[in-house]
Amino acid sequence: MAVASEDAVIRVLRDAGAKFALVFGSRADPDSDVPPDSDLDVAAFWGSRDAPARWDVDVPGGVDLVVLDGAPLWLTGRAAMHRRLLFDDDPPARVAWQADTRLFYLDELPGLRRRQREWLEVISRGG
Repeated sequence: MAVASEDAVIRVLRDAGAKFALVFGSRADPDSDVPPDSDLDVAAFWGSRDAPARWDVDVPGGVDLVVLDGAPLWLTGRAAMHRRLLFDDDPPARVAWQADTRLFYLDELPGLRRRQREWLEVISRGG
């Protein structure tokens, strides 16, 4: 599957009212060797209680959208830490979100990792 152009993704997200969007995952680093059929992981922020569900935003094929408003910390933290800016129509909102999310994520990261290890131990025991 061909991945949509980033310009097409930007248009869709702006039309849907997103304030900013980040590329994270394998395509966050433009110098990495990513297979051409790898999906584009995009995290977008609306900054309102009326943020759409991810399935309500008609992103092109090959795009995996995360709506940052209300997404779990383990996912928003990864996007805040390891990302590339796709677009930013509200720099103060982005900087505030990114700073708060990074601080909270880094503070909670040891507990997140501990719970992940515990879960893996349960799974390895056949639980």
